[in-house]
Amino acid sequence: MIATETLAEVTLDGRVRFLGANDAARSSFTARAGDSLIALSPDLDVLGRWPADPGHRGCHATCPSRGLALVSAPGEVRLLDETGRECWRCPHPPWTGAFESGCAWFDAAGQPYAVVPAASYDHCLVVCLDLDSGQPLAVTPIRAAPAGIEPVHHPDGWVGLSEGEGQDAVRAWWVRSAGRPPGETGIEVLNGGWDDWVLSDVDPSGSKIITTPHLGGPLLVRSFPSLEIIRSVDPPPGESWDFTAFFAGDMIVSSLLGDQERFVAIGPRGRIADLDEFEARYLVPAATGTWLAVTRTTIQRRRMTRMDTDDPWTDHAT
Repeated sequence: MIATETLAEVTLDGRVRFLGANDAARSSFTARAGDSLIALSPDLDVLGRWPADPGHRGCHATCPSRGLALVSAPGEVRLLDETGRECWRCPHPPWTGAFESGCAWFDAAGQPYAVVPAASYDHCLVVCLDLDSGQPLAVTPIRAAPAGIEPVHHPDGWVGLSEGEGQDAVRAWWVRSAGRPPGETGIEVLNGGWDDWVLSDVDPSGSKIITTPHLGGPLLVRSFPSLEIIRSVDPPPGESWDFTAFFAGDMIVSSLLGDQERFVAIGPRGRIADLDEFEARYLVPAATGTWLAVTRTTIQRRRMTRMDTDDPWTDHAT
């Protein structure tokens, strides 16, 4: 077993229902707990707090340096200032039926973006919004009908969109602002091209990503942006990979499903060892080989320290 240690901890008022990084450097995080959006530093200091609808599953973003929160609401995208006052709202067709929830984020330049349903409800739109007015500056379609969709920030300015459609499909796209003539804005899109892989993480260099299987199979490390498979790790017999997986130094941290869920570290040669993560409901990647461990109301920043036995590893290399 590999021991871990806690570097920082925060307890929030209400159940933590969402937690994600605001940028590729993971210099701040957005948590949704109870009826609040909360911006957190890497050391889990509270940097800001805004009202949020506890009943909607959308993924939201904050920009604590500017005191802003970007909310993916049931029928609109809203920008809030540091007091919680609404700066603007951009209405869109409501999330309903198979189109359950979307996401919103600030890109590397601080521009607000969102995924919203198309009026026809046969696809979604990625929308770049004006920071001052909320008016759409650019729109591009993606073939999505999300039960949920989450942004994964890339150091080259891309934002990966990891989308799940329940049992129907799991897809991914990467989007970023594209150069256009002066005064115009465009959106560049890279399609993952698959229907059954979960986009889980990107490494700090931006040259590799992790995808986990939707319906069984190996965990894959792929090159970016070519998306070629460069490493494959099979699960132990009788178990399967869950959707959590991320880079942690020269290790990969993931979770396995069998008789019960367990969090593991995967070594550089594909060997697997248990982590002493027994309380966490799920893990979120943070910076410099650390992660955030989430219980019902508590978030801890954690990292690996040492191995509790001489040889904790199980061979499952490919």
